[in-house]
Parts: sequence; structure tokens; C-alpha cells
Amino acid sequence: MTDLLDEVIEAHGGRRRWKRIGQLSAEVRSSGLLMRAKGKANRFREYGLTVSTEDQHAVFDPFRRDGSRGVYDGDAVRIESADGELVEEQDDPRAEFFGLSGLSKNLHWTDLDALYFAGYAMWNYLNTPFLFEQPGFEVSEGEPLEDGGATWRRLDVRFPPEIHAHCANQSFYFDEAGLLRRNDYHPEVVSRFAHAAHLCDEHREFGGIVFPTKRRVVPKGPTGHPLAGPSIVAIDIDFVETS
Repeated sequence: MTDLLDEVIEAHGGRRRWKRIGQLSAEVRSSGLLMRAKGKANRFREYGLTVSTEDQHAVFDPFRRDGSRGVYDGDAVRIESADGELVEEQDDPRAEFFGLSGLSKNLHWTDLDALYFAGYAMWNYLNTPFLFEQPGFEVSEGEPLEDGGATWRRLDVRFPPEIHAHCANQSFYFDEAGLLRRNDYHPEVVSRFAHAAHLCDEHREFGGIVFPTKRRVVPKGPTGHPLAGPSIVAIDIDFVETS
């Protein structure tokens, strides 16, 4: 535990309020180069998203087409009909991105590949920073970042192996108000050469919890600075309901 983590948790709504929440339901729009390059540009244009604040669980509705939904459960992903009938599933989806099976992923993702990536990513994003208090996380304060005359404090986070994420070691930057402004990581399932800066803006309060509603993921340059573009992933959150 660090003083910085205490401060950012308070800035995003506080532990007491968060512990009363078991589920988040959001209205989301997504775009960007990544899904277009993988042949899945239409899958996440506009959807309802429900995530658990405890288990690694997320539901995208609709997914693939109207009348079906995608379910992310950490070690498994599946597509269901509206009445819950199984359409397609994949156990251990992360393994599909590596070894011989991973060679084809450089050119094309299946629907289940895209669902796994979006599932763990969105579950992480909506649960940050409260997620870091779960067992197994290691956090420490790193060197701050100077950005446009402002100083953003840095939280270095090591994710436990059982938590699906872009990578084990990530850095999160918070402004003077304690709000998340940037997340740096290496998205392993995309490429071993990829290094991303995930920029967060337009924070809004829903049910007492503060979320960045505009997220843009851009490549990091050789010096570590975010490039002007293109947007690898663009996420806009229109509404969040807490329950």
C-alpha cells in the first residue's frame, strides 16, 4: 500500500462507496486502428457493457450481431444467444495468441480473440484504481512525469498471474487532483514490439465513482513520449450505472 494509492482511490470515489458496488453497467463506443487491422472493426462500435467489480467477468451486448452477446470470464470466453444458449466458446483464450497458433493472429483475430482482448481490457479499465487493492497486487510510487508544466505522480503496479491484463508490469499516472490521466503498458497479445500510452480524459462521476469517459491509446515513441497518432484504440463511455 502507498500513500498515492490511498489518494487516488479517494479521488475516484473512495473505498466505502466502491465496496457497496458489485456491478458496473456502461454504454460504450469504440473504434481505432487495432480492431480494423484485425478484421473486427464492427464488433465494438456501440454496445452495452456489464462488468463485475469482484470476479473477472464482463458481458458485451450485443456482440457479433443483434440477438447475441459475448461473455468474458478470465480463463474462458463464449458467445451466447439472447436466451443464454451457447453459440461458441474458447477455454484458455490467451494461449491462442502465442506459439504456432499465435502466428495467424498477426493478420487476423477471430471473434473470440477480439472478445478476450476487449473483455480483460475493459474489465481492468472500469475497475481501476480500486482493482489494485485486491490480493496479489504489488504497488509502489515511481518517478513522476512532467507533462505540459504539470506533474503527474506515478504508480507502478505489478499484476498477479491470475489477473488477465495487457502485461504484468504497468505504470499509471495521476494528476494533481488524483485522477488517472495515463496508463503505460506492453499489450502482449497484440505484439511483443508494441508499447502503448493509454491517455484518459473527460472524467465524470456516476453513482459517486469517477471514471475517465474519453480514452485514447497511442503508440509510445523511442523516448517514451506518446505519439500524436494514430489512435490504436479509442473508447468513449456515455454512461455508467453502479449497482
